[in-house]
Amino acid sequence: MKKFKLIQILTLGLFMVACTKNDEYLDVDLSTYNSDTYVPTLVDNWISENITKPYNIEVVYRFERNLTDVSKDIAPVKYDKVQPIMEAVHDGFIKAYAKVGGETFIKTYTPKQFVLYGSGSYNTNGSITLGTAEGGRKIVLYSLNEIDFENPDMSLDGSNTVRRRLRTIHHEFTHIVNQIVAIPPAFEQISKADYEADWTNNDSNPESVSRSLGFISRYARSAYTEDFAEVTAHLLVQGQLWYDQYAKASGEEAYTKLKQKEAIVVDYFNEYFNIDFKELQREVQRVLHENYGDITNQSFAYWLKQGNLISSLGISPTNAHYAKYGTSSKFDAIFQSAKTAVAAVGNAGRTLNELEFSFLNATDLEVIMYYNNTAGSHYQAFYSFSMAVDEHTGEVTFTKVAQRGADEGVWSNAEIVADGFTPIQDYLTSHTFIADWLPGNVETEDWLRLGGFYVKDEVDNYFYGGLTF
Repeated sequence: MKKFKLIQILTLGLFMVACTKNDEYLDVDLSTYNSDTYVPTLVDNWISENITKPYNIEVVYRFERNLTDVSKDIAPVKYDKVQPIMEAVHDGFIKAYAKVGGETFIKTYTPKQFVLYGSGSYNTNGSITLGTAEGGRKIVLYSLNEIDFENPDMSLDGSNTVRRRLRTIHHEFTHIVNQIVAIPPAFEQISKADYEADWTNNDSNPESVSRSLGFISRYARSAYTEDFAEVTAHLLVQGQLWYDQYAKASGEEAYTKLKQKEAIVVDYFNEYFNIDFKELQREVQRVLHENYGDITNQSFAYWLKQGNLISSLGISPTNAHYAKYGTSSKFDAIFQSAKTAVAAVGNAGRTLNELEFSFLNATDLEVIMYYNNTAGSHYQAFYSFSMAVDEHTGEVTFTKVAQRGADEGVWSNAEIVADGFTPIQDYLTSHTFIADWLPGNVETEDWLRLGGFYVKDEVDNYFYGGLTF
C-alpha cells in the first residue's frame, strides 16, 4: 500500500516548540476510548447523519493504535475536537466538491475512512506529519488537539489553524485523484532539475531558495507529486490572490513557473474530472469566510493594503460587466456631471470616456481621466491622491495631494481640464468608502476580477470596475 507523507513542516527549532506542547496534547482520558464497547454519543450520531450515511465514510476517532505507525508515540484526539474537525471536512472539502463536481464525483472518489489523532506524528528529520493518504481510501489526520475552534486562527499559516488542516485534507485528496488520473507529464518538466528529496535541509533548501526556484512551499520541492498536491491545496485554501501575490514577490523566473503549474492544475481538474477549479476555489473560500470569519483571503481591502498586487481599477461605461451586473445611479450621476464639466471646459466639446485608479503602492494612487477632443484625439490627465485603508473594517478614505508631476503632457492636461475633474474629486474626498468585491454575486469568470468602493452606510452609492493585477 502506497503512503504519501504530507506537509511536513518545521525546522528543528519549531520541532522543539512542538515538543514543549506535546505533553498537553497527549493528556487524554483513555477510559472513554474503548472502541469495542461504547454507547453512541451525540458526536457519533452527528457523524452518522452527516458523514457516514450520505457518503459511506467511516470516521475513526476512538484510539486505534494499529491505524498509524506503531513505532511513534501518538495520542488520541480529544472528544471535543472531533465534531469541529469533521464539520470542517464536511463543509470545506466534501460539500465543496459535491457542489462543484457533483454528488456522484465525491461519493465515488472520496476516501472512505478518516482517522483522527490528537498529536502530531514526529519524524527523525525534525518535521511533523500532519496527514497521510493511503491506498486512495484512507486519510489520517494528526495534531488535532491544538486547534482552537472557539477562536479559530485564520492567519495565512501556522500549524494550529483550521486553514492548515483543510490544506492538509485537500493536499491528500489530490494524491488520491492522481492515482485515478496521472499528473500530466508537462508538470514535472517545469521544475524537474530542482527537486530535492532532502527538503528539510536548511542549508540546501531554505524557504528563500525553494521559493526562488518556483515552489509554493519547501515541501513542494521534495517530489513532483508533492509539488502538484501543494499547488492544488494552496490555490484552494490559501486562495488565488495569496497565490498570485506569493508568485509575484518570488522573482520573474519563479513567477513564470508558479503560474505554469497553476495552469496545469486548473486544466487537469477541468479536463479529467469536469470540475471548474475556479468555482471550487470560490466555494472553499466561501466556507472559510462564512464559517471561520476569514477576512484575509476574502477582503478586497486587505489585498489593496498590501500594495503590491492590485495595480489598477478601470471604469469604462461601455464594458460588458456593467450591462451584466448594473451600476449605481448615484455614481452614474457623478460621472455624468464630470462628463458635462469636461465638455464645458473652454467650450471645447471634449468627451470624458473612462476613469482609472492606478494604485502606486499601499497609500498612493493616481486617478486618471481618459478623454478625447472633437477631432477624436485621445488624452490622459493624472490627478494625485493618497488613500488610507483599514484592512479590518474595509474603510477607505481618499485625499487629494499635490500633483506628483508637472510640465508634462498628462500633468498639463490635468490642469487644463481640472474643472471637469472637480465632480469626481469632490465625490472621492467627501465620503468614507468601503472597499469590496463588487458586485457581490458574480459569475465565476468575473470572480476576483471586479472590485470597487461603496459609500459607508449607503450601499447603493458605489462604483466598481475591472481589476489589473
